[in-house]
Amino acid sequence: MSKTKWYAIGGGLGTLLILVLIIWGLYTLGGAGESALERLRDIAVIFVVLLFLLTVVLLAAIAAALAFLTVQIKDRVIPLLEELTGTMKRVRGTAEFMTEEAVKPILSVASSYAKMRAMTRTVTGKDQKKQRR
Repeated sequence: MSKTKWYAIGGGLGTLLILVLIIWGLYTLGGAGESALERLRDIAVIFVVLLFLLTVVLLAAIAAALAFLTVQIKDRVIPLLEELTGTMKRVRGTAEFMTEEAVKPILSVASSYAKMRAMTRTVTGKDQKKQRR
């Protein structure tokens, strides 16, 4: 097994040993006039209070971390989004300009061709459309 697994097993066994020693110490601190059930009840109350305090501390840490994350997001993401918006506006403007510039030659050729056809029809007096009956 790797060293990490041995450290985890040792840490778990050490924690279990400390927990058992704490329970034994609290049990022996009980008065002579208390029954075993009363002693165990008192030990359970002590552990419930300790777990409650641990929960409160962890929730406070989570709230502080979320507040820190919110501040970091405001400081970093919002300017990034503003920069992205500016970039998108520039890209949109460039795309519109390129579209107009790419279409202009085609439109000018098409309009010139239409002028030539109209002039040819006018000069020759012929209608190029064939009528079917």
